[in-house]
Amino acid sequence: MMMESLPNLWAKTSHLEGAARWHPLLLHMLDVAATADAVLAREPARTRERMADILGLSVEAGHPWLLLLIACHDLGKACPGFQCKWQNLSGLEAGRRPNTDINHAFVSQIALSEWLWARNWPRRLARKVADAVGCHHGERCDPITMDNLINDASALGGAHWTDVRHTLVDEVAQVLGVPADPPDKPKLTGPDFMLLAGLASFADWIGSNEDWFAFGDPADCSDPGGWYGQRRMQADEALNGIGWYPRTPLSNVPISFSQAFSTLTPRPLQQAVEASLSAVDEPTVLLVEAPMGEGKTEAAFYAHLTLQRQLDHRGLYVAMPTKATGNAMFDRTLGFLRKQGSDHPLDLQLLHGAIRLNESFQQLRLNGIYDQNEDGSVRTSEWFTSKKRALLSEYGVGTIDQALLTILPVRHQFVPLWGLANRVVVFDEIHAYDAYTGTLLVHLVRWLLALGSSVVMLSATLPPAFRRQLADIVGSDTPQPEAAYPRLTTFRPGTVEQVHFAADPSRRLVVEVVGIRPDLPQIHSGLMAHLADGGMGLALVNTVQRAQDLYRLFPRGELLTHAGIPVGKRLDDGTEIYLFHARFPAESRQTREDRVLALFGRDGQVRDGRKILIATQVAEQSLDLDFDLLVTDLAPIDLILQRAGRLWRHPRKTRPLAAPTLLVAGLAGNVPPEFGDPLWWGAIYREDILLSTWCLLQDRRQLTLPDEIDLLVQAVYEEAVEIPTALQERFDQALTCGDGDDLAKAQQARLATIGFPDDGSWDDVSRFTFYDEDDPAVHRTLVAQTRLGAESVTVIPLWPQDNFDTTHRPSVPEAIRWLNRTISLSRKSVVGALKKTGVPKGWQQSSLLRNIMPLTIDENHRWSHDKCVRLDSELGLVYEPKEAP
Repeated sequence: MMMESLPNLWAKTSHLEGAARWHPLLLHMLDVAATADAVLAREPARTRERMADILGLSVEAGHPWLLLLIACHDLGKACPGFQCKWQNLSGLEAGRRPNTDINHAFVSQIALSEWLWARNWPRRLARKVADAVGCHHGERCDPITMDNLINDASALGGAHWTDVRHTLVDEVAQVLGVPADPPDKPKLTGPDFMLLAGLASFADWIGSNEDWFAFGDPADCSDPGGWYGQRRMQADEALNGIGWYPRTPLSNVPISFSQAFSTLTPRPLQQAVEASLSAVDEPTVLLVEAPMGEGKTEAAFYAHLTLQRQLDHRGLYVAMPTKATGNAMFDRTLGFLRKQGSDHPLDLQLLHGAIRLNESFQQLRLNGIYDQNEDGSVRTSEWFTSKKRALLSEYGVGTIDQALLTILPVRHQFVPLWGLANRVVVFDEIHAYDAYTGTLLVHLVRWLLALGSSVVMLSATLPPAFRRQLADIVGSDTPQPEAAYPRLTTFRPGTVEQVHFAADPSRRLVVEVVGIRPDLPQIHSGLMAHLADGGMGLALVNTVQRAQDLYRLFPRGELLTHAGIPVGKRLDDGTEIYLFHARFPAESRQTREDRVLALFGRDGQVRDGRKILIATQVAEQSLDLDFDLLVTDLAPIDLILQRAGRLWRHPRKTRPLAAPTLLVAGLAGNVPPEFGDPLWWGAIYREDILLSTWCLLQDRRQLTLPDEIDLLVQAVYEEAVEIPTALQERFDQALTCGDGDDLAKAQQARLATIGFPDDGSWDDVSRFTFYDEDDPAVHRTLVAQTRLGAESVTVIPLWPQDNFDTTHRPSVPEAIRWLNRTISLSRKSVVGALKKTGVPKGWQQSSLLRNIMPLTIDENHRWSHDKCVRLDSELGLVYEPKEAP
């Protein structure tokens, strides 16, 4: 009776064209096993070894067991609670009222554990491997749910259902050639669990796709071995179809930096990286601290080439702090990959919320399955553009947020975490994060090392405390005294090594420092006075409000457009004023970014006249911009130095100023300004750090870069700045508050993660599974956050001519067109009003718009709900003060 029932257990159904079809469960289990086998066959040997080590076995002994475990992900479908969701074709008694309100994956967990225990597996190991494959729908079963399910005969069925489940496993085990001897490893570690869960879900996603794996019928179950052989070949075709080619090194032989970058002469930084990597034989963290423009990105690319070859790593992901920096890095990574050559098409993904506006990325998508022209074989596979699948791609560039989500308790976090395993992961501009995001980053590095990945971290400036945190990860201490700046630090288990290298002497810069008051007229007059003879100026202010207000201080002028979109204005005297911040609609912001790079970037050719860029922190990181004069609001010393790196960045034949000049708003006077209303600087940066920076720079008339970078940063962050008696009480209060706030943020970050890889914290199954950050329908406390700050929502401005209807489901072209307008808003009153209204019913049915809210704009460009919110084509979204009653 059991063997007659087995072919009639269904796994999936289809009702296309009115005909009901179904796919036998045994065949689906073999489909997914074949897919997992094909995936692992294309992985580097190091990945296969690490996967087998999950069970404490060799590759030869462990591989069949792994395939069997993954095949059993849907074993729980062999129960009346699942079979009766459609039709019970098995002929087995299902009971009078089968409980169909169950998660079959959790039944898989129960059934697989029982089968493994019967084969003398260690009970803890059996329980956890079953848990790992049982969470392939994105969540783990909590103990109460598990206890209730174990005792629910109406869901699981009687002994005859148990027997048929065991027979299913026996059949699959025979096909896969599973050895009789069980593993004797006592338990699963956190990294083991994530690797097994990630591969099981990935294989299931592929093996469940009817485009590649057509349904079989009960007759096919008579020859499971033959079926598996056919599906194994089909799995190869499926992987080719999505662009999952063998993970092979870009360079199979050792190459020097000069060979990798034939047009570049190695700088001391790049020579130091090359020398330090020659003896690396295990996953490593490489920390590069060097001035802006020293070639850190090329050093990171070279590190990937070398580590990939020496350690059998499987790809590269570059994590940037912002979308803008991610866009710039995507182009550089694309150029690097195209020059390397490969024996198979390389897949490159861009991961952030505005990829539709990135021209380079969209061109790769439009080039077809892959682009194999004279520029090289680089492609963007459509399959990997899904949010949950993007980090599975061989190569990727995006924001750090995408990487951090792999260690936050969101659904399927283990899939992208598996994608980052045994990989080279580069984090650029790592000084840009607060205590919360910085703590998450350190914990992610801990996980990456445990998963066999190597990490490259790049920064111009870093507090010493961060190096100590990295040393703690590898169980060591930083050298005392530390090597002089600029330096390269290598972190390996049990050891930390540092070397100093010389900065490029041609890039040594003596910057003139001038303190001015923080009021905007002072900034305006400072710009105009210092650029009296023309030149490129940057005013980098700390808030969008200040940027908009400063732009308005300049007289009205002729509207400047690019690609039909306003980007600035030309005054009567020929001065051009540009505005760049984050509160523009996405398409407008992207256009402004493109124009800023064209005018003020490395290759900007039209540097005549007087051109001024007014910007917020979006211009602070990674964008390769070059200015003659810079005015900056007071900020932490490391950010002041980072901003100063935009001065005289590239050689020019002539400059309108005698020396690179930095005006610091808020530095003038005998006392520092208050950092609350109306400046609001204290809401962005720690007040004690601002005060220390103010005191440090008070008597400074010059900064020598890069010579003084490390000394200045260390003085501020190690509390070595002398504080005047008149400021001591204010400083002490700010320090106490700042330290407490950072401790709270660090603790919040620790509690927010999935736990640590090297203790039992990851195994707290009762943890609540959080929602993704972009889901506006849930309370803030239930959302996984990669960064702290005011709650925000993503909106799309809609004008009367858009004929917006809350019940209408927009077409895909219409939704894409509207997505080009998205803005992220965080003003509390606006967010509250929008969330109260919610996502329109029609948009909830759209996969593109279901997490976005409309911002209805009237004919006067004002929000229909609050007329003080105005969308201006030149200024972006403006919050105007409410009129007095």
